[in-house]
Amino acid sequence: MKKGRADNTLRLYDRWAAMLVAEYGFRRIGPEEFTTGTAEAFLEWVAANHGRGSMLNARSMLSGMFRFAVRRGPLSVNPVREAEIPENVQAKGRTGGAAYIEIEDLCFILASVYWSTVPCPRKLTKAEQKRGIRSYTPPTVAEYCDGADLADLIAIMGAVGQRPSQVLGFAWPFYDRKRRTIQTIGKVIRVPGKGLVRVVKDNDPKNPQGTIALPEFAVEILDRRWEQMQLRKRENPPPDDYDVDLIFPSFEWTLRDPVNVSHQWQRVREALGLPDDVSPYAFRKLVAVLLDDEGLSARVTADVLQHADPAMTQRKYMARGRVHHGAAAVIHNAVMSGLGHSDHDQDGEGPAPTFGRLSGEFPGLDTTTAPNRLR
Repeated sequence: MKKGRADNTLRLYDRWAAMLVAEYGFRRIGPEEFTTGTAEAFLEWVAANHGRGSMLNARSMLSGMFRFAVRRGPLSVNPVREAEIPENVQAKGRTGGAAYIEIEDLCFILASVYWSTVPCPRKLTKAEQKRGIRSYTPPTVAEYCDGADLADLIAIMGAVGQRPSQVLGFAWPFYDRKRRTIQTIGKVIRVPGKGLVRVVKDNDPKNPQGTIALPEFAVEILDRRWEQMQLRKRENPPPDDYDVDLIFPSFEWTLRDPVNVSHQWQRVREALGLPDDVSPYAFRKLVAVLLDDEGLSARVTADVLQHADPAMTQRKYMARGRVHHGAAAVIHNAVMSGLGHSDHDQDGEGPAPTFGRLSGEFPGLDTTTAPNRLR
């Protein structure tokens, strides 16, 4: 609490502590009753029942608890820190995080949420499935997105690469049309006992309150949306306690739940036949990949995505194993230059000579004996 941990983080501490008690019962915090072997056995149980991701999260949380115990005196060594992580853990559920998508995928999604005529049926409840619904005409994807106010939200998430909780916290006072920027002040989360809240917190790693530049198409969307919101306010005025002028409020002028938005996107994603891992976070990864492909530094990309550590941006958000034709061009140009030929040496019209078209007789180079460094 003293460090100002987020509510969700504190709930994770409670979750793993309760699970530890449920599995092993109450134990004294001491080397006699809680050893490194106990920690390893618990982590193996978590890995077997909940997967590797949960196991790593449990290890981090428990290590923090016992680090506190070391500072307070009951322990001299953190038993969780010394525990070995189980290997070859079988994954549970969907793994690998959000997909890496291409710009063509984003363009398809943006066109679909505004104009697609593909049917977008809802999932039937078990009672409806049992009863059987013979007559149901679902809306199109575009109709559903318009009715759920989802199209603009998806487009802005694709434009700025921010988390859904951040985008749902966007407010008009922090949008600067002239500078084409927006400040990420506030995020929307659900807190037990309080419901949905818009949190504004200094030094929040998930919402550092920075200013990000907007692509031109995002500015056009927001300008159009501003006009629509003014008309909506005249027809359906917000309540007197509407203290934050949200860009993406609910139809009742309240906060929108990021989880509900995720469920709405899931319905659209299934209608369009997209894979399960094309989540809103896939847009965030795409922004990182696009900036990396354009040669922008990891520091710039980290600033756009609002990561505190550029190394984490490189490690988690920049796709590996991509086909880089630009890199091939660099190698080609270097080889051709070393052979005494370059694309700029071609006389006349037509393509410059390639390596395959060279006769093998390289002027100025000895091709009969390998260089010393290759012997």
